[in-house]
Amino acid sequence: MSNIFSSFIGAGIPDTNPNTGTITNGSLFHGNFSTYGDMWLAITFWCTVGHALTYLCTGFIASIVLRKSKVAPFIPVFSTALGILIGIGFGGISATIIAAIYRSSIFLLSWYQGIAWGIGLTVLHIILAFTLKVFQV
Repeated sequence: MSNIFSSFIGAGIPDTNPNTGTITNGSLFHGNFSTYGDMWLAITFWCTVGHALTYLCTGFIASIVLRKSKVAPFIPVFSTALGILIGIGFGGISATIIAAIYRSSIFLLSWYQGIAWGIGLTVLHIILAFTLKVFQV
């Protein structure tokens, strides 16, 4: 009797924990992701990288424009930190949905699809930010 309940209770628990070794052992650049946690981690990681680079570039532009200000050298650092936070938040929420769709279907998420989803979400966020005035509700 305990074998029946243990198979139902413990069936999905190991699948939800991301393998954080995927960042350190280089498997973000080869292979396929089959578990929900690995898919979520890959998409969130690349979305965070895309946002951080975007906000770093905008921080440099802002520091050039405000070069006479005392805080101008620190603007890229603060904007990059903000980009990382936004990338984790926006990418994490979006990756939850995308990874759930991939996990519930028969598809595996390959490494380049993780990059495409992450960078694609960053581009979508940039487009929505610039067209906010156009598409007012």
